[in-house]
Amino acid sequence: MIRSVKLPFVFDVASLSSDLNNIGPEEWISHFNKHYHDGGWTGLALRSPRGSISNLVVPVNTQAAFVDTELLNRCPAANGVLSVFQSPIGSVRFLKLAPGAKIREHRDYELTPESKQARIHVPIVTNPEVEFFLDADRVEMQPGECWYLNLSLPHWIHNNGKTDRIHLVLNCEINGWLRSFFPKDQVDEVEASGSPSCPAELERFRKHVLNDLALQQRLRQTNDRQSFARLVVREARSRGFNFSLEDAVAALTSAHRSWHDRWIN
Repeated sequence: MIRSVKLPFVFDVASLSSDLNNIGPEEWISHFNKHYHDGGWTGLALRSPRGSISNLVVPVNTQAAFVDTELLNRCPAANGVLSVFQSPIGSVRFLKLAPGAKIREHRDYELTPESKQARIHVPIVTNPEVEFFLDADRVEMQPGECWYLNLSLPHWIHNNGKTDRIHLVLNCEINGWLRSFFPKDQVDEVEASGSPSCPAELERFRKHVLNDLALQQRLRQTNDRQSFARLVVREARSRGFNFSLEDAVAALTSAHRSWHDRWIN
């Protein structure tokens, strides 16, 4: 399973910032999915169904053609980024997260590898206090870099800094050209078969966690059960504890069942 890939492209941040200067502050609109954010997430549609500048929605299996909006005409540097991609491009947006704003943990289910849809991020404005966690691991992206992110996995963002976080974000098809930049070995060592089952070792790790405040904080980076189970196995193995992902999942299921039996039944 691939979580993220830093693609071998670097784009000129000054030029992309100039694009942003061609857009008025009143043109930014609130992100449509208000369940995921606290009000500080806004965007601009540079390419959308039928070319609507007010449409930040990225529809799944739409019959409507994605068309450049009039905003893209003001953004030559963004156009230059798009020209690099040799795969069909759908939605293109600038997305901005204001200082202090949060995007809550969620998954973008339409962006699975099986759907062959990828989301690419090009950071333009950011700061060291931005926390972006993908499948409970922090991904740090610098201005001008280009990243593929598997956003079908749980992810969340907190902008703890004093400046905006602005990315150029595009959806494109995972074709042979884009896939050529992915690692050849796509097997997640946590989920690989052959890991020994050892519930007793899991219990020893649980006791270890109780005496390690930093590790407790690390394990709080996700509320997603599957992501949490993978994180537990990764952190355990890094400390010499060896048990299977199935052991961790079984323990979580048992704990949930005990809570349910105690408080619900």
